[in-house]
Amino acid sequence: MKQKTITLFDFVEGKSVQISREIARIEGDPNGPNLVFIGGMHGNEPTGVLALHRVMNELKPLQPLLKGNVYALSGNLNALERGERFIVKDLNRVWQPDMVERAKKRDYQPSEIINEVEEQIELWGYIDELMNNRKGKFIFVDLHTTSVKSVPFITMSDTIMNRGFARRIPVPVVIGIEEYLQEPLLSYVNDLGCISMAFEGGQHNDPESVRNHEAMIWLSLVTSKVIKKIEVPKFRKNYHHLMHSAEGNHKVFAINYRQNIEPHETFEMIPGFGNFQSIKANQLLAKLDGQPVLSPQKGLIFMPLYQKLGNDGFFIIEKIAKFWLGVSFIFRKLSLYRILRFLPGVKPFMETDHIMVVNTAIAKWYSKEILNLMGYRRKKKKGDITLYIRRKYDFKGPG
Repeated sequence: MKQKTITLFDFVEGKSVQISREIARIEGDPNGPNLVFIGGMHGNEPTGVLALHRVMNELKPLQPLLKGNVYALSGNLNALERGERFIVKDLNRVWQPDMVERAKKRDYQPSEIINEVEEQIELWGYIDELMNNRKGKFIFVDLHTTSVKSVPFITMSDTIMNRGFARRIPVPVVIGIEEYLQEPLLSYVNDLGCISMAFEGGQHNDPESVRNHEAMIWLSLVTSKVIKKIEVPKFRKNYHHLMHSAEGNHKVFAINYRQNIEPHETFEMIPGFGNFQSIKANQLLAKLDGQPVLSPQKGLIFMPLYQKLGNDGFFIIEKIAKFWLGVSFIFRKLSLYRILRFLPGVKPFMETDHIMVVNTAIAKWYSKEILNLMGYRRKKKKGDITLYIRRKYDFKGPG
């Protein structure tokens, strides 16, 4: 099948580049780890694609040194070509298992074929082919940028294997985003037992974001053990570049609030907010249909929305102390989630330890904190009943 090719302008080098779905496929040891990069899931975020194009060209001469395999893919090609976040629907919000199954089977009526359906079918076709024909573990790194000037950071689902990878990258790490987002691609592949995380390189169309993405790509190659650190040109320079860009912030944070925006609502963020900025309870943050939106609690503001498209107005996060990260690791290592059924108002769902049913009318206030420590972060609510779900694969993937 002939690949669609688009032209993007590399605003750092001042020239046009040709981009296809498969930016690069550089294979070394067929039994080694498989590192999959994705750029441009949102069409107004081209810097990840530009960085992949540049780094993959530099990596090709090092192919004989690879201990694994590297795949660089572009996301929403048509949206990238237009410079828009998406055409009809957000490509990073369509990865529910039933929708992926439909994409695998191409089970759509002609009237249902919108741009993002076509993009999903083709993108998943590449990923599915890789996962069915490669023996080693898979690591996915999704490259993004934000609408506000920001230090680089990582967002990811809260699994121990994700933590182990992310903590080797000298930037802030934000966990728990899966509680609030509607099935992004990384959540789906995480459920398959893959390491996966999103790297936010900075602000849209900022040359510094391209540089941050380049550094992240090189560090990921080493962290995944696809290539040895000694073989990477300027590894230390890339490491210190990211550490400097992150302003020395290497802490771990958790999301505990999301401001939703319905399709019919008009959201306007108050100017001047940036990622990881301290806010007070009841502070004016935004306007929703002209009405003031006040902060429900103190904390740090995260990913404030300063663009037209999107349904996440902002998040509020808080720092997680190293002590509690250590406690969480020990609890999970000892499989102490088995004691959760003895907490008031908490019971397993159909005798599975991966899903807990919580009656919020009965459960104590600390139940949520204990569940989070054990890795239960995804939630589904119905009245006083909340289902807390943890990932099946925490320490390692299948096999």
